[in-house]
Amino acid sequence: MLGSLKLRAILMAGGSVIGLAGGGALTWAAVVALTPWLGLAGAGALVGAILSIAAAVCIWSATRPSVPMEEEFSGLSAAATNTVAYIRDDTLDTLTGLSLNAVGHMVEKRPILTLVGVGVAAYAVTRAPRTSAGIVDRMLSRLV
Repeated sequence: MLGSLKLRAILMAGGSVIGLAGGGALTWAAVVALTPWLGLAGAGALVGAILSIAAAVCIWSATRPSVPMEEEFSGLSAAATNTVAYIRDDTLDTLTGLSLNAVGHMVEKRPILTLVGVGVAAYAVTRAPRTSAGIVDRMLSRLV
């Protein structure tokens, strides 16, 4: 199990780096292809606007809850539901309360670990949303 998790973390980190390189190459190719008609600045602005809109749509769709909280915790007792809701809210407060200096410090101190941590956290949230809030909270407290 642990070997599989390590392999997935390595694959996520590698896939992120390769994906960023490929995205950069495709962006540059699109700008070069549109330059004869729009000029360099216009082509760059158009490609940048399209990519920004696509990123906004992806972030918006990724942050929408797939299952309402009432359905997700329907089999749990009221005390367990309140505990999970508290952990979730505390994790959200921690994530939104991080200053840019703290995030910059995390990336500066451990860039690959931060990238892998974000990938693992996203994977954990999609696979097991009930248990991942506490894990993410503990991971963030160790990184900061």
